[in-house]
Amino acid sequence: MPPLSLPSWLKIKPHRKLVTQLHVPTVKFLGEQDGPVERTAKARWLPILSASPTIRRAFLVRASYEAPNDIHVVLALCSSGGPDLTLIEALRVPYADIFSRDCPLDMVFINATQESDIERVCPPFYTAV
Repeated sequence: MPPLSLPSWLKIKPHRKLVTQLHVPTVKFLGEQDGPVERTAKARWLPILSASPTIRRAFLVRASYEAPNDIHVVLALCSSGGPDLTLIEALRVPYADIFSRDCPLDMVFINATQESDIERVCPPFYTAV
């Protein structure tokens, strides 16, 4: 059987990496990201977060990385266990169901200093009991 030739507009996109690690020199936390759609995402994340014994708190916060107008939405997680790729994937699934699969969400496991910085501008939407 000859190779299948598809028109360029019908070609399957190459598989893209779902998790990409970024290194940013500076982060400034600006405030809570909240609205009807975000509250839906937060509600869908709650059972996932509560099932993870290492997660203490979670924030959905706007942040700028390098330039003041370079604003991103960040899911910031306070964990006693450090980064967890399985948890990241579990949290990505409901997000992708709500938003476009090509709409990125930055997730970060934060330290105590970053947690204090976020608390100044944003309340947690999840706190372990």
